[in-house]
Amino acid sequence: MKVKWLGILFSVIVLMIAIIGCSNDEKSSGSKSETEDGVVTLNFHHWYNEESGNWAKVIEAYEKENPGVKINSQPLVENLNHDEYLKKLDLLASSGEQLDILMFSNQTDFAKRVDAGLMAPLDSFIEEEGLNLEEEYKSFPGDIDGSYFALPGKSVTQLVLLNKDHLDAAGLPVPTDWTWDDYEEYAKKLTVSEGATKRYGTYFHTWPDTYLVLKLMGKENKTHIINEDGTSNMDDPMVKESLELRYRMEQEDKTAVPYEETLSQKLDYRQQFFTQSVSMIASGSWMISEWGEFSPDFKMAWAPFPKNNDDDENWAIIQGDVLGIAQNSEHKEEAYKFIRWFTTEGIMIQQKSLPSWTDADLNEVVDNLVANTANPEAVDKESLIYTLENTVAANRGIPQSYIAEAYDEYNAEADLYLLGEQDIDTTLKNSKEKIQAIIDANK
Repeated sequence: MKVKWLGILFSVIVLMIAIIGCSNDEKSSGSKSETEDGVVTLNFHHWYNEESGNWAKVIEAYEKENPGVKINSQPLVENLNHDEYLKKLDLLASSGEQLDILMFSNQTDFAKRVDAGLMAPLDSFIEEEGLNLEEEYKSFPGDIDGSYFALPGKSVTQLVLLNKDHLDAAGLPVPTDWTWDDYEEYAKKLTVSEGATKRYGTYFHTWPDTYLVLKLMGKENKTHIINEDGTSNMDDPMVKESLELRYRMEQEDKTAVPYEETLSQKLDYRQQFFTQSVSMIASGSWMISEWGEFSPDFKMAWAPFPKNNDDDENWAIIQGDVLGIAQNSEHKEEAYKFIRWFTTEGIMIQQKSLPSWTDADLNEVVDNLVANTANPEAVDKESLIYTLENTVAANRGIPQSYIAEAYDEYNAEADLYLLGEQDIDTTLKNSKEKIQAIIDANK
């Protein structure tokens, strides 16, 4: 009897599987017929809300030119937080969600997803188009193992954002050519340590690949803690000088927000600058218009990234968002066509950021960006244009997929140093050993 019931149960399970299979086949053929009718839906995942991305206007323009394509814009977060976006994106990818167009804010996180097999190479599309990436884009992503996996969207130039009202009050000109020594002097003169207007001269945020390597980023090349050839860059004297600069300003001169306060209060760089708690920050050109919830009622000026030496050029990191195609996309050709359009004409329609596209008119772009802010009068356009035109792109390349792990180890050691719990030599020794171990494990 038990055998009989087991046989019946097995038959039922087989029948259910068959029914489900038929159902899935019907759904698949329904999807195919939709494509055959000339309508292709592309899922576009990113972290920009409508206010920051102006997506409705962009998508309307594209779909009007391409009636057979529908762009399904899917911001995975509401707070413009790229780290949270990555967590949700990775969950979608691991669950087998249908992905098409993916955006990343930096090449480190992007390279990690390439290594994981999430992204499809674009080589065949680039070759078929005869596209010269160096001529078409200012900050195009480099190749990974000989293949290209993304095109650059917005261009982000590393620079310094300053409160011009504070500069004027201190009798300081807007810098046009300065060093990190000058930056320290400016911070001293801009710091107000007493009274109702108490403030620090500057603030350094928590991103280790930026604020723990400030002087590395001001070089022509070898700007990461791991070089492009996979060797450690921890012996570069600029690594040590970057940490000492921050420690000196935060712990000794008291001209920068103390690291302990940054961590314990979970401070944010936008909040620090726009509430005038600090007078200047080393940041990126996304701050031209991406002010979040703030609307500054003071004049903002811009300056080139400080140089390490007087005779250096104005080297700085110029990178930005990159867009690629998911490996599991069923519509790679249509996805590539949208990416090419968005990184050229589309980003001009968007009017939310500086494009990497070399044919874009810088003055027109800046005018549009400033006009669309909550307070256009707050932006000192002259200093901004000067900074953008006189910054020279450093050669950073695409980092190794494991470099985030290296920065985590570096950050852990740097934390101890910046909090006064470990000396600089021990910090560098431990960092170097841990990073070399990561390199060896990934050979």
